[in-house]
Amino acid sequence: ALRYFGGAYKLGSVAVKGGKGVKAVAAVPAGKFVADVAAKFQPKFGDLGASAALTPNVFILICMLSTAYMAHFNAPKFFIELKDNTIKRYNTVVGTSFGISVLLFALIGSLGFLTFGSASSGLILNNYSNADVLMSLSRIAVTISIVFSFPLAFVGARDGWLDVFKVPMEKRTDSVLNKATLAILTGVT
Repeated sequence: ALRYFGGAYKLGSVAVKGGKGVKAVAAVPAGKFVADVAAKFQPKFGDLGASAALTPNVFILICMLSTAYMAHFNAPKFFIELKDNTIKRYNTVVGTSFGISVLLFALIGSLGFLTFGSASSGLILNNYSNADVLMSLSRIAVTISIVFSFPLAFVGARDGWLDVFKVPMEKRTDSVLNKATLAILTGVT
């Protein structure tokens, strides 16, 4: 939001005004980071309007949105671990969490698109300058998020393997879970 409203990535332009043979030319300077951005990632706006959403490129967005269900297999575990775990309470927690996530993703995606238009990269951070410290911090935050989300997917895989080998829930002690984790990680890596 700071970069969109602050104009750090706005394209410069020349405004011509005048009448009856008198013309005035005024230059609007480009944002402070535009020159540092690769040409293919610089802001680009066309005149297609909403019809642009009817192009094959919309499938890229749909594929990206599908990652929202990346850890759905952990839902039963989250239900079991929820304090006072009733279906009503679980639905409230899930609905609130998804609502907040949808709002954040929509806000960030919209501001990224409003800043860069059709030049928006699938990973919007690619559009921002490497000299932009705030965006460099954002890249670090995304890296940390990806690294620390691995356990969510891994726990689902580990529990799936324990289910395949018919290990009952009451026998899934810390020792068994640690050994299964080590065995799977050894096999995968």
